[in-house]
Amino acid sequence: MITPHVEKEVMRSRRSSGLRILLWGIFFLIALLLFLGIYSMVRQSAMRMSADYYFPFLKLARGAENAAADQVLLLQDKAKLAHAMKKLMEENTFLNAKHSVAADLKKENAELRALMSLSPKESFHPVFSEVLTRNPMTWQEEFTLDKGSRDGIEQGNLVVTPVYSNRKDMPAIAVIGKVKSVTGHTALVSTVLSRDFRMSVTLPDSRSTGILEGTGPISEMQASLKILRPNTIPTSGQIVYTNAFSGKSPRGLPVGIVAAMEDQEKRSGSNQLYLEIGVQPFESPAQVRFAAVFVKDRK
Repeated sequence: MITPHVEKEVMRSRRSSGLRILLWGIFFLIALLLFLGIYSMVRQSAMRMSADYYFPFLKLARGAENAAADQVLLLQDKAKLAHAMKKLMEENTFLNAKHSVAADLKKENAELRALMSLSPKESFHPVFSEVLTRNPMTWQEEFTLDKGSRDGIEQGNLVVTPVYSNRKDMPAIAVIGKVKSVTGHTALVSTVLSRDFRMSVTLPDSRSTGILEGTGPISEMQASLKILRPNTIPTSGQIVYTNAFSGKSPRGLPVGIVAAMEDQEKRSGSNQLYLEIGVQPFESPAQVRFAAVFVKDRK
C-alpha cells in the first residue's frame, strides 16, 4: 500500500527529473549555437588565409597555362590559324546581320505603331500606305506610294511619316511631302526637299507665317522658309507647323525645325522685305518606308 507521503515524493522526483532534462536541453542548444558561430568565424578566416597563401601558386599555374596555350598557338600551322580566323569572321558577320535585322524590325514596328495611332484631324482622315518605288536620280526628292485616287487621294494632299528617334521631345509623326500626281493605284510624292514642294507654314513661337519651299539636291537636308520680316525673329530649334491656308491639309502638323541661325541674316540680305531661314525635316526622305496621306472627308 503506497502512502500519500511516498506518492508526493515520487511526483516531486519526476518533476525534478523533467526540469533537469529541460535545462540540459537548453544548455546543449546554446552550446551548439556557440559552436556553429565559432566554426563559421574560424572557417571564414581560414578561407581568407588559404586564399592569400595559395594565390602566388595559383597565379603561377594560370600563367604557365596561358604561356603553354600561346606556344601551342604559335606552333600551329598558318593555314589552320587562317581557317580559324575566317570562321570567326563569318560568325561575327552572321551575328552582326542578325542584330541589324532585329534593329530594323524594331524600327519598323515603332513606325507602324506611330501610324496606326493617327486619328482624323479636322475634316481629314489618314490613308495608310507604303513606299512602292523610287527613282535613283531623285531619291531624296520623290517616291511613289501604293495608294491612289481609288483610295480618295488627290493632288496636293499632305503626306506624313513616322519619326523614329530616342529623343522624347521629338514628335511621333511629321510632314514629309505633298502628293504631286496620282493614278488609280499610286501617288507620286514630292518631299519637303524637292523643288516642286511649296506649302504655307506657321511658327507659333514667333507668331510668323511663311512659305516653305524645297531647294533640290543641294539643300543639305534643309528646305527654305521665306517669311515677312516679323517683329520677333525665329530662333534655332523652333518647330514649324502646317496651317489651313491651302485648304488641302490639316493644321498643326509638325514639319521641321528651324536650323542654326548664324548666317540667316547674311543669307537673306539686309535690304530684302522677307527673311529666309533654313528648316530641317524631322525625318530623312531617303529613309521613308511607310506613310499616311491626309485625305479630305467626302460629304
